Parts: sequence; C-alpha cells; structure tokens
Amino acid sequence: MNEEFKKEAAKVLKVAFFLFVSIFFILPYLVQISTYFHERGHFNTLEKYGVESYYEIDLLSTIPNFFNPQNDKLGVTRFSLTEYKKLDKYQRTEVNIAGIVSDLKFLFLIAIYLTISNVYLFYKIRFGKSVNLTWVLAVNWILFMWLIALVQITLANVTYLPGDIYQLVRFLRV
Repeated sequence: MNEEFKKEAAKVLKVAFFLFVSIFFILPYLVQISTYFHERGHFNTLEKYGVESYYEIDLLSTIPNFFNPQNDKLGVTRFSLTEYKKLDKYQRTEVNIAGIVSDLKFLFLIAIYLTISNVYLFYKIRFGKSVNLTWVLAVNWILFMWLIALVQITLANVTYLPGDIYQLVRFLRV
C-alpha cells in the first residue's frame, strides 16, 4: 500500500473513533448533566415550598441507562406525593415547569454558543484568517448532538404521559 492511502485511512479511523466516543460515551454524560439540572429545578422548587424531596445521580449506569428506552433511571426527583398535593395549583405548576425551564436554558445557551462560534468561524474563513477547523468542528458536533438530544427530551417531557406536563395536568384537579 502506498503512504498516501495509509494517511487517509488513518484520518478516516480517527474520525470514526471520535464519532463513536462522542455518541456512546460523551453524549450520555452531557445528557446526564442536563438531566441533573432539570431535576435540580424540581428539587429546588419543592424545597422552596417545604416538600421533602431527593434526587440521586448514578454515574456508573449512565451509559447503559441512556441507551435503554424503557428506563427512567437517568433522572427522577422523588418526593412525597401527599405533600405535593397539598400545594395549590400555582405552586404545583411551578414545581412541574421548573425542570422544563432548566432544559430551555440549556437549549438557549447551546444554541447561542453554536450561533456565535459559527458566525465567528464564517468570518475567519471569509477573510482568509488561519483557523484550526478540527477542534471547532469537534466541539460543534458534540454540542449539536447534545442540542438534538435535549430537544427530543424536552418534547418528551411536554408531550408524553410520564412527562412533567402530564403529571401537572393529572394532579391539577386534586
């Protein structure tokens, strides 16, 4: 084999390795970070109203739990349902919405970063400035994957039965 082919094959393997690591190892932990802050929003609001609650994070099972669609172990705030039902409907709304607000903050920050960095990159390239595209593209890829995952998770929280909005409506009449 010639040297040029070996160099190109090595580049392809590096990219494949990066994609594998970013999807199967980095992305689950980034989602776990945003899940922690989502649940922390519920926890802080429950604490504000005197409802005892807790949230445990399990970093060892993050990866297998991330890829299991039948799993709720990535993050659920545990609390006393009787104490929750004693709150008025506005307080319960605040408790349920707190996690979604946290998700929206992450979505906003990631989107702002991607927008600013890509506009900056465009102008660097446009005006012929030297730039190392490898790191820029790597960070953009990881953040874009996180953004897509967060959009999907936030939509699930809003639309699916075990999500925050369903739980809010379910207990609104109580």
